[in-house]
Amino acid sequence: MLKFKTHINNKNNDWVTFLHGFGGSSNIWHKQVRELSKHHNLLFIDLRGHGKSNNIGLDSDFNLFTACEDIINVLKFLKIKKSHFIGISFGTLLIFKLMETHKEYINKSIFAGAITSFNYFTRFLLFCLNLLKSVLPNMLLYKLFAYIIMPQSNHIESRLIFINEAKVIDRKVFNQWLKLIPDLKKIILNLKPVNFNKYILFISGKDDYLFSKDVKQFASKNKFLSYYSIKGAGHVVNIDKSSVFNKRVIEYLK
Repeated sequence: MLKFKTHINNKNNDWVTFLHGFGGSSNIWHKQVRELSKHHNLLFIDLRGHGKSNNIGLDSDFNLFTACEDIINVLKFLKIKKSHFIGISFGTLLIFKLMETHKEYINKSIFAGAITSFNYFTRFLLFCLNLLKSVLPNMLLYKLFAYIIMPQSNHIESRLIFINEAKVIDRKVFNQWLKLIPDLKKIILNLKPVNFNKYILFISGKDDYLFSKDVKQFASKNKFLSYYSIKGAGHVVNIDKSSVFNKRVIEYLK
């Protein structure tokens, strides 16, 4: 089973489950613990090969459905029948997949640094990633993309955290997660805003130049979807502007 940690406010309170991005770990949510634990029970999960779950290998047939099953197995173990979900970057794509496979477990969702479409630049980045993955060391590759996605001086903290968290990831595991890119592309290309009947709040940093514009447009096309932009924050908005992020999350989950 995946490694996880909980902060239990009251057994009768709603649960909030946090999913990190590719190369990260549950540690990237450390700025959310104090404020959000005053209102909810919190569950932080480390995906396979990440964080404390770095010794859990990926089978050759590992796929997005397996990744979702891993998450749901933790909820079943803790006897959580329903939870709010908060994801960052790749974690938001897992929540999209969970809405297909296990929607009965999902209450409201908050997508931070969400990815809802591919523009020409992101397609080019994925092409380069696929081209360079067998040539460059995974840490060098990860650092390169961290600087591309989080380039500004006010992104230094979030960039360093993501780079440090990625150090525990084995190269074989890194490459196995990269094999999921075609499936992730299918999820994104098949996203239709009108198909959602679950409440989702998209929170983007204004400096998230790769994704925020498309996310705002996506969220405008369905009454169940809403969008909030935070000035002075980039892709990892929950770290860059944690106090604003936390306040908005608490308000939304009331």
